[in-house]
Amino acid sequence: MQTKKGFTLAELMIVLAILGVIAAILTPLAFNATPDENKLKFKKAYYTLQRATDAVLNSDNYPEGDMSKVSDPAKTFCYTFSDMLNTMYDNCEGSNALVTNSGAAYIYDPSNSTTSLDTLDSYCSVGLVSDPLESGTNNLPKFITQDGIFWWGFDYDFDSVGTIVNNIRVDYNIVCVDVDGEGGEGAFAFGIRNDGKVIVGNKARAWLKEGINSTINTEEE
Repeated sequence: MQTKKGFTLAELMIVLAILGVIAAILTPLAFNATPDENKLKFKKAYYTLQRATDAVLNSDNYPEGDMSKVSDPAKTFCYTFSDMLNTMYDNCEGSNALVTNSGAAYIYDPSNSTTSLDTLDSYCSVGLVSDPLESGTNNLPKFITQDGIFWWGFDYDFDSVGTIVNNIRVDYNIVCVDVDGEGGEGAFAFGIRNDGKVIVGNKARAWLKEGINSTINTEEE
């Protein structure tokens, strides 16, 4: 007769200990490998902004390739931009203006080195946008895409190159992007020039440096 052999209690304890060590090593790696939803939406929004701005500039609305050469340029840009995306709400007729944070929201002006110390981010940090789909009342020009990203601001009209109004160069149109709507993540600030060049604020620049191979324009360039 053959004797059947099994694992001893000691052997089972050793196996369980080894599995525990492996689990302790792999669990943090698994969590780190899980993509952050806000970061994924931000990257999507950034590339959407780049592509859509190029498409807007080359649309029939701007035959001269200059986004300031239309009546009411900021509103026209807002509507043309939103029409190119899948939106579930848009109101580019909003009449409220963005308010700068402590007057420190320059877009970099090469002719004035002092502006390089300021940042676009403050321009979008104080204008919190309420959700119009939830009876929100904020009247900033805005639209919401199907992925829940808020696009708002659309302030200044791409004209008067080099002119400063409320500490903003008005040849840029300001666009704020909030990837989680009314969630806890603050908005990202972008400046779009009349020739389609996109300038990013410091917060967006920091996020873009995390694994994105792209040419990044900031207010310091």
